Amino acid sequence: MNKTFDAIVCGGSLAGSAAAVTLARQNRSVLVLDKAEFPRSKLCGGLLTWKSVQLLGLLFGETPETMAEHGIIRYVSDRYSIRTFTSTLAEGTVSYPFHLTDRAELDNRLLYHVRRAGALVREGEEVAACDPASGEVVLKDGRTARGRYIIGADGAHSTVRAGFPEVNLRAMRRFTAATIEVKIPAADIPETVDRPILYVGFVDAGYGWVFPNGENVLIGICGLRREDTHFAKLFRSFLDVLGVDPAVLTCQRGHPLPYGSFLHDPVHANALLAGDAGGYVEPLFGEGIFYALCTGMYAGRAVAHALEHDTEPGPEYLRLLHRTILPELNGSNTLRWFLFRAMKLFGPGAIRRFVRFGAGPLGDMVHGKRSYHWLRKKDWHFPEPGA
Repeated sequence: MNKTFDAIVCGGSLAGSAAAVTLARQNRSVLVLDKAEFPRSKLCGGLLTWKSVQLLGLLFGETPETMAEHGIIRYVSDRYSIRTFTSTLAEGTVSYPFHLTDRAELDNRLLYHVRRAGALVREGEEVAACDPASGEVVLKDGRTARGRYIIGADGAHSTVRAGFPEVNLRAMRRFTAATIEVKIPAADIPETVDRPILYVGFVDAGYGWVFPNGENVLIGICGLRREDTHFAKLFRSFLDVLGVDPAVLTCQRGHPLPYGSFLHDPVHANALLAGDAGGYVEPLFGEGIFYALCTGMYAGRAVAHALEHDTEPGPEYLRLLHRTILPELNGSNTLRWFLFRAMKLFGPGAIRRFVRFGAGPLGDMVHGKRSYHWLRKKDWHFPEPGA
């Protein structure tokens, strides 16, 4: 680590892999640091939308078929349900099937592509501090590495973001959701789970999910914290409704989820933030996979542009974010509060009426074929391969 890299990517998950592969394939020297040893467990529903599948193909050459071959895709369904604890609000089909993945295998596969592209990957290396001005990264054991630019893709508790003096951490914490998730054998839930199911109306500004995942089922809840909210009790109530015996739970995990805390200016000095580090999670359904991949790719493109033209990456990164990502997150956030407040005023039936208004276009909105702004057709401006 004595050399100065073109870029140091802190975090080797989705955003970090997208940034690193984008740069490495343009023959830029890239160092990827991650505290974990891959494959590692990852709390995530693992649902791929149409736009995520498109981006995985563009960046990594992965298709649903190749991901199934590598044990990444565990279930495919074009059906969905939205429920309360007592009734079904909406169910139907979508124009493109949802692909449910094993996140540990997905992340490990993408890091394989990063290595093949020529990036130097160091697992088990925890970043303890970062200086965005000098490009110096300090590891937990005291060693240092230096890059011309740093991309912080190190999650909701980002160490790189801690070096940004103007980030409103209090506001980010306010709009960070608490999550709890478990994986249980499908045989241990009374209902046959053959589609993604969302549960609403039992947690303020949040939801629950039940996702098929091969021979297993993923069950989780998330929501913004309120003084009177006890998530462990809510989760036990959720399991009771599902008919799941708590005795079958072997591992119950929690993790913060950015839930409306996305940054409009994730740039400071020579550092950029991508993925959860910048809060880039869709605020209505909590979709994070696509936004991690896309912001990582954009961060990589911005750094490559700066290296080629001897400029700063910030303006290019902000241009890309404000053209495609932030309009969707802002639109989703507006829709999120509209629906949650409508449920408070009129009950969960507000969701039923909303979905019946236009189930097909709303499904396309979730998949990214249409925008969260008035359901207009969406162009993500993805670059051509090699561009």
